[in-house]
Amino acid sequence: MTGTLSPAGRWRSMRGRGAVAAAAVVLAGIVPGADVARGDQQISTELAYSCAFPGGARPVKVGFGARFPDRAAAGAAIQPAEVSTSVTLPDAAVAELTKLHAARTGATTRLTTEVAQNGAAAEALWQGAAPSVPLASTGGTTLKATGEVPTITANSPGDLTVTAAALTIDFSPVTAEGAATDPATVSVACTLTPGGSALLAKVPVTAASSSPAPTPSTSATDPATGGPRQPSPSAPGVVPPKTRGAPPATAPECRGDTTQPLALSAYVTGYSNVTKLGGASLIPVYCAKIVQGPSQLKRIEVRPGVFELHLFQSSVGRLDYRGRTQTPPAPATFLTFGFMPTTATMTLQQTGPMAIDSDLNNTAGHGETYIRIPLTLRLSDVEVNGTPLDVGPNCRTTGSVYSDDPDPAKNTKDHLVLLGRLKKGTDTVWRGYSLSRGGPLDGSVTIPPFTGCGVGEDLSPLFTASVSGPANTVKQNQGAPCASGIPDDPAKLCTPDKQPTNVPLPLR
Repeated sequence: MTGTLSPAGRWRSMRGRGAVAAAAVVLAGIVPGADVARGDQQISTELAYSCAFPGGARPVKVGFGARFPDRAAAGAAIQPAEVSTSVTLPDAAVAELTKLHAARTGATTRLTTEVAQNGAAAEALWQGAAPSVPLASTGGTTLKATGEVPTITANSPGDLTVTAAALTIDFSPVTAEGAATDPATVSVACTLTPGGSALLAKVPVTAASSSPAPTPSTSATDPATGGPRQPSPSAPGVVPPKTRGAPPATAPECRGDTTQPLALSAYVTGYSNVTKLGGASLIPVYCAKIVQGPSQLKRIEVRPGVFELHLFQSSVGRLDYRGRTQTPPAPATFLTFGFMPTTATMTLQQTGPMAIDSDLNNTAGHGETYIRIPLTLRLSDVEVNGTPLDVGPNCRTTGSVYSDDPDPAKNTKDHLVLLGRLKKGTDTVWRGYSLSRGGPLDGSVTIPPFTGCGVGEDLSPLFTASVSGPANTVKQNQGAPCASGIPDDPAKLCTPDKQPTNVPLPLR
């Protein structure tokens, strides 16, 4: 899963790929704290914003929804719940994305809110992530983001208000083929349209026996410095979410190596189609950790007097799921022998090195990346027609699923081969797969016979007969990676703890 091609087609070191960007993704779903008041108020409001798109300011309607307690005691934590941000783009804003050849887009939102009480105020940042949706040519497009928000604590009695302020939206558009656009992120700053109230919620706060005595409120400007004054002791307390701004719970931890300058980490997902079962099994989002090898630029004579410029790179990698070299276990459902509903948990376990070889033919305008990795398929938690089938702890293929390798010297039938293609269009835009932008990877594999299945009786022949065989397809989609080995992250492809922010969607 490698290559060092920028979206514009200029090859360079991953150390300097600041132009490549991907949307930050945050945890979705909110679990209210135990000390939130049981009575609640559901808020729903729509505000008008003006957003600075590259082509100019565009009016954008933004809806906010949340559940707040209907009252709280001083000193008790207030945790907004069921928080959502709905962004409705007008046709002109959609056109800003489709001119990048985008067919879909996801987004992340960062809303600054002002939390105020008794003349003192503090800021709280609401972050959210919206899944990818198709871009409608007319009628507008709506994205709904959800995410963690800070906990608020009122220090004294009195009405506590939460008011919307500035909003930033980071769009992550992709092409119809699932590849990131150039640029990979469109970030727009939005300001409230003057007029109307931006109040989101008002929570009455009552006295508590342990409430601190209120202190005098202060102005927003520090007379000594002329700059913003730090919140006074009477300002509401704001505690950020305990999460670290990492990808959604569906994505496993993928913290990259910070000691290797060319270390990368990326999320990958996709489908595996088992021919005999006539169905596709989802390969859940998994983590791949890679160390890039040195790049070699070669001028190759393809025929007398005709030369091509190639850039080669060989790298190594491994899967990582909680410290184990495997994909996360995932449920799969099929009709065994065409009529018997069967469910099982499937895991792909890496049994040897992952080799990644990339060749960009810059002269001809195309490139290929081959990923070779030995993977054993393991089955557990099997049920046939709703009845558990004890297959034991070691039900697996006799060896790696394997592909016919295009390189005769490597056609050892003991590893999977995935191919990512890159091509420069007539408009000079590169499309397809490269590590710096992600994209689709394809392969065809043979599933070997099974062994070790069953407790007391050998069930391996059953799975061999119903699953094993050739011509099974694999289609994966890799997200833009985090270059964890470099200290800065101008492209916003890494969380603060060096995990990828780009979580791809599976492609069929």
